[in-house]
Amino acid sequence: MSANVPLSVISSTYNQSYYATMAIGNNVIVQQPSGGYGGYYWFVVINRKTLNVEFNQVQTQANVVPNLGALNSPDHILIVATLGVGLNNAPQGALYKFLDENGGGMELRRIDQIAQQFNCGYLGTFGYCLCCVLGNLNIPGFEVSALGQVSGPILTIQLLPSNSGYTPIQISNA
Repeated sequence: MSANVPLSVISSTYNQSYYATMAIGNNVIVQQPSGGYGGYYWFVVINRKTLNVEFNQVQTQANVVPNLGALNSPDHILIVATLGVGLNNAPQGALYKFLDENGGGMELRRIDQIAQQFNCGYLGTFGYCLCCVLGNLNIPGFEVSALGQVSGPILTIQLLPSNSGYTPIQISNA
């Protein structure tokens, strides 16, 4: 059996220069789109057996589910990072439901609550990272968030190899 594979995701709250990056083992992927009012949602889907990237897309819509087709299955892992998204453009509608069904939890609800109560006037932007097994299984994922013009959230987990493929797990404290 092979060793755990580190997975790290860096999101950005800054909307002056959109930037996010992730590393799956030694494979580093960067997103740095230009323009785009309201920031971006970045969706990456990897194969649980091979860890190959099979989907890599950014979008500005906060209510549109990425068109994953057959990739929305337990054979795949979803990684989400935001890039300078305004609280006036927090996940809603179909996108909120999709994230909720695919591992979104307390951090997703935290962003939603702050966005509904304060909109973007108080804190401006948010950063959000999520990693989970796909398939609308409602299994808790790993997520972090940050609010306002601060350093964005950083998600650090590991991918545990098993017979069914790699599974996201917490970093050990030992």
